[in-house]
Parts: sequence; C-alpha cells; structure tokens
Amino acid sequence: MVKVILFVCLMFLFSCKNEYKYEFKGYVETNQGKKEAIWYCDTFNFEGETAYYFNSDGSIVKINPPYILKHLKLKK
Repeated sequence: MVKVILFVCLMFLFSCKNEYKYEFKGYVETNQGKKEAIWYCDTFNFEGETAYYFNSDGSIVKINPPYILKHLKLKK
C-alpha cells in the first residue's frame, strides 16, 4: 500500500508542469543571516531597481538588488 501511495505522489509531482518564463537569483535576510533565494515567475515589473510580481493569491513579492534575472526558454 505504501508503494502505491508513493507511486501516485511521484506521478502527481512529475505531471505538474509549471513552465515559468523568468528566474531571479538573489538573497533574503533571515534570522541566520543572508541566504540565497530563487524566484520563478511569468511576469514582473520594476519599481526603481526593485523587481516585483504578484502571486496567484494576490500577495506581492519584492526582489531587492542585487539579483540576477534569467529569461528561461520554454520547452516545446
């Protein structure tokens, strides 16, 4: 039974295909200091040098510099 549940979970994970257009790499401040972070999104905007995008729940994600923006190639 455990193998069946594991198989179903793995199939679900690998069947979900979110093909994002952009990848941001930067840092976030945590209680343990700065940590590397990666964000993926389809669209974004700029406010000065700060990039931001809206999540599906309406919340806003702000990415402060320094960051690296990479345009991802979509698989066909």
